[in-house]
Amino acid sequence: MERTQTFVATLSLIVGGVGALVAGCSPAAQPTATPQATATTQPAPTATIPAPTATPTPGPQYELWAIDQSDADKGGAKLYIYASKDLEQKQAGTPEVVDLTVAAGGVGAGVGVRPHALSFNGTQTHALIAHVASGHVYVMRTKDRKVVASIDVGEQAHWAAVSPDDKSILVANQNGKKLARITADFAAEKFTHDPAQDLNLAALEDKDYPDNAPICPLIFAPGTQNTYVTLRGGGLLVVDAGSTPMKVVQSLPKDIVSPAGCGGVATGGKVYIDSGTATSGHVYVFKPEGLAKTLVMTEYGTDTHGMMLVGKGRYLWVGNRGLGDNIVVIDTQTDTVAGMITAVRPAPDIMGISPTGDIVYVAVRGPNPATGGAPARGERPGVHALKVTQNGASGEDWLFIPIGDQGATSTSDVHGVAVRVVK
Repeated sequence: MERTQTFVATLSLIVGGVGALVAGCSPAAQPTATPQATATTQPAPTATIPAPTATPTPGPQYELWAIDQSDADKGGAKLYIYASKDLEQKQAGTPEVVDLTVAAGGVGAGVGVRPHALSFNGTQTHALIAHVASGHVYVMRTKDRKVVASIDVGEQAHWAAVSPDDKSILVANQNGKKLARITADFAAEKFTHDPAQDLNLAALEDKDYPDNAPICPLIFAPGTQNTYVTLRGGGLLVVDAGSTPMKVVQSLPKDIVSPAGCGGVATGGKVYIDSGTATSGHVYVFKPEGLAKTLVMTEYGTDTHGMMLVGKGRYLWVGNRGLGDNIVVIDTQTDTVAGMITAVRPAPDIMGISPTGDIVYVAVRGPNPATGGAPARGERPGVHALKVTQNGASGEDWLFIPIGDQGATSTSDVHGVAVRVVK
């Protein structure tokens, strides 16, 4: 593969927005047979919380979605939905709980294994749920929580992201080393995957790209169909996802971007990508002319993972779920470390943010994580809500939402979280 160390053509089009963020994988597994039934709503653990001391800025009503990705036979594969009217009063309330195994029974390709990643289409009419131990991607209608499609893209669906025009879904088939594309018509709820159109990343491996298992398609450049794909063995690919067949238009080798990149956001004409392993962590800052800066996170923590822009893009929160168990705050004007939030529970992972930007919701992993290995080992599975302070330069404890078994032997494991604005 030819080395290319600039993003001139595509980065010059980036003007803002956020990308998806996810990482951590597990060996592929085959789905087990399950009864065909409908989704159910049932009670879940709720938090005992003192009276609020402050109220976030009033804004649109929203829902916090969180998934326990542990296996269904261990009580997992459930989606928990919390209402903002409770959350912003420092209360978890009683969530709506959707049994994903039941919800997907008899739909399309059927039931997937280990629902790992969660995202929405642009209008938030539908959610995407990617399964890391099978190749299934669910499309769920958000207003009634109905799974309207289940598509199997192959060995492993690690992450799914919708194109800016809502006309296609890109899926990182990690163990298959392919980038899959599903054509999407969300209005008609019709979704089609042609395996012959998958981009075979294994065929592009060489000494600079030794393991092209895609972690996730991170960011679509506004106005284009170009997306940034991180790789398990290190490196980064820019893929024209709108062409047929899909093709790599630019690339960065492993000596530029370290292995297992998992988070990415864009703001102010710059792109931020992170990478993290059990022993290291990095954040890369790209400008239109190319790589502008590499921030070494290892001195603050390891397994750098989730990312979230706060303070209207002025600050970037970056979670270390390995050593450190903290969130590093980066000033996006100077691209320097501005501080560190230690008041977060162990193994902080994927993040979501309230519509007003006042509260960041952080997935925190359980003591026996289903993915990610030892660096992802936490204590109590759930979501830790942090109140944004100092216009995004810092944050403080707001609310812990326990999900699933809270004991030391618990297999409950929260990974995917996302915030949906209620229309």
